[in-house]
Amino acid sequence: MSVLDIFSRLTQQADLMDAMMKKLGVADEMWKLPDHAGVLRRAANRCLMCDRPDACEHWLANEANPDEAPGFCRNHDLFERVLENMENEAQPVT
Repeated sequence: MSVLDIFSRLTQQADLMDAMMKKLGVADEMWKLPDHAGVLRRAANRCLMCDRPDACEHWLANEANPDEAPGFCRNHDLFERVLENMENEAQPVT
């Protein structure tokens, strides 16, 4: 694998992760997390280790308004926690 191939993969995976966060509506919320830099770095590392970028790209292209990330997503649990936090914050306090 050449250096150019490595950079191409890094760029592709970063674009997929960004698209996934935007599709799920968690992109802005990720920046509000404590230690967001560390959280995003670990999420990016999980994404880079994914062996299903084609499935991810297909899912992103075909899901209009998903409730959650696909089960194969290595960041599924992280995104679920963020979505749950957003839902809890949106509920009125009684």
